[in-house]
Amino acid sequence: MKINLRKKKLTTGKYSLYIDYYKGKITDENGKSKNNREFEYLKEYLYISPKTPSEKKENEETLLRAEQILSIRRAEYAQGKYGIKDRSKDKLLFLTYYDKLKEERYENKGNYDNWDAAQNHIEDYCKKKKITFEDIDENLCWALRSS
Repeated sequence: MKINLRKKKLTTGKYSLYIDYYKGKITDENGKSKNNREFEYLKEYLYISPKTPSEKKENEETLLRAEQILSIRRAEYAQGKYGIKDRSKDKLLFLTYYDKLKEERYENKGNYDNWDAAQNHIEDYCKKKKITFEDIDENLCWALRSS
């Protein structure tokens, strides 16, 4: 996904700033390829040709705010807000990760016992195969719950 700051010329003599989320191309049912985009209008405006120092300063401040919003949206994208899955961790073993988390809770005995019991339950269910993050889905969770 590409996230860019764009501007659109208005009849009022200003530019309207918006964020363009480009998610690639999709093919509709007729076989026609279309761009998959979403837009977020920031309600921030720039003078097309600023004449006074105050208009120039206002443009600079507005552009800075818009760039900051853009940075936030890019950070949100990197954190997975837009449904993009990080595939780099899919092959890691879940039980190894779970054991590490459990050991971090050793100081709190009651909580540690809960984590330990849950780990035993998961290990009993998954005796034969090693579960990776890629294997974890809603069906596995339901299967663990009912076993």
